Amino acid sequence: MKALIYLILLLFVGTSQAYAWEAFYVLKPNELRFSKAAGIQSQQAAPTDCRARLKEITCIVNPIQDPKESRSCQPGSESMAPAIERIYDVLPAKLQQTFCSMTVLFIENDTEVLGYAGVLTWDANREPQGSFMGIRRTLVEQNYDATSVLGWKEQKAFGLKAPPFVHLPEGPRTSIVLPSSLSALHYVIVHELGHILDFANRANSPEPGSWTALSWETAEKPKADQMFPLWSKLCFYDCKEQLGVADMEDFYHQLAPTDFITTYAAVSPWEDFAESLTFHVMAEHADFEYQIQTPFATYDLKKKWDGLGMKKIWMQDFLNRDLKYPTPLK
Repeated sequence: MKALIYLILLLFVGTSQAYAWEAFYVLKPNELRFSKAAGIQSQQAAPTDCRARLKEITCIVNPIQDPKESRSCQPGSESMAPAIERIYDVLPAKLQQTFCSMTVLFIENDTEVLGYAGVLTWDANREPQGSFMGIRRTLVEQNYDATSVLGWKEQKAFGLKAPPFVHLPEGPRTSIVLPSSLSALHYVIVHELGHILDFANRANSPEPGSWTALSWETAEKPKADQMFPLWSKLCFYDCKEQLGVADMEDFYHQLAPTDFITTYAAVSPWEDFAESLTFHVMAEHADFEYQIQTPFATYDLKKKWDGLGMKKIWMQDFLNRDLKYPTPLK
């Protein structure tokens, strides 16, 4: 699992000065190179109009070939904005505000992950500056339902390699209903915004009372009461060791009594935060459902979230704060 730290680094950045875990990043400003042709620049939006900025920051890109060269935004990049705007319109205001700090929103033509996000750097006072996000292009262009997309990702934890976004019969079956029947893009964007808010507000600091302190002994190890035997085999990308289908029943049985709301939340404190924030946002709607079924058991994750008192209270308190956002970079 720990080998994941450099996976996205190699795929997107190509420099040892960046840091990545799963699908979020910390970069230096000169490591985020992209350019728009003059003919496809949009009219500059007001700095405080986060929604209008979506047309400016969307940027269709191919996989990086040379880390020393800029990634060119392809013609038609602005056409990706309406799908993002539809999600923006249903987000809580405090999540909407995050887009005002965003330098670029990459629409990736070819990537293994569903999305990624991060901040660019910190100033002398350790305050974050600039943020960015990347989304798999097919999620933006096609109205994939969350069951197909997140169920496909869930099966990756058990070494199953199906075409996107297909459930194989031998793996766990996922059933998800998002608020107002929105697409999987809704879930992915909220999750990625969670990473940016985590960094900007130091949610996963090592201090007492932090998010980390709820379930994690260190950044790489859950607390003893949250640890379970199969945790060491939990891995989604670039795995040296991984769960198999034969582990499925035992894995979910072991995961169920923990405070990790999803399989992905158990990977690290940062994914724990992003998944929990996403659940908190989705669970505000009565029509949200999230279940995982194995041949011998069904796990209702919405019901589990309703019972996670400490984490629910922590997350509500977090969203009630006067949240900090990365300072936009000019």
